[in-house]
Amino acid sequence: MVGGEDAETLGQRIVEVAVDHERHELRDPASGYRAYVPQGSIARGRTIAQAGQGGPALACIACHGADLRGVGAIPPLAGRSPTYIVRQLLAFRTGARSAAAGAPMLPVVAQMNVDDMIAAAAYAASLDP
Repeated sequence: MVGGEDAETLGQRIVEVAVDHERHELRDPASGYRAYVPQGSIARGRTIAQAGQGGPALACIACHGADLRGVGAIPPLAGRSPTYIVRQLLAFRTGARSAAAGAPMLPVVAQMNVDDMIAAAAYAASLDP
């Protein structure tokens, strides 16, 4: 219900839903999803991606490319599921992802709180892959 008594803000949440429920249930790999993110998070995420939290060296674009489509072995972020991106950022932060290849992410996530992660993920997901 939009604007009614049952409405609530997203807060620190991302909600992803299937655009076509039937295709989703059939596990159609081309089935699309729509993400709902907190208001203003895409714009805030653009700033984080382009300028970083602790200087340009910690900006997403420094490693993932100006368009966030990846560079060499560094994976693309553009167009990825925002919940996937947040899960990966949290995994780096908690040490669940601790391979040597992910070491450059450690100083990045050390400076990010959950709101920052949601914003960066919302921006990256809004880009064309």
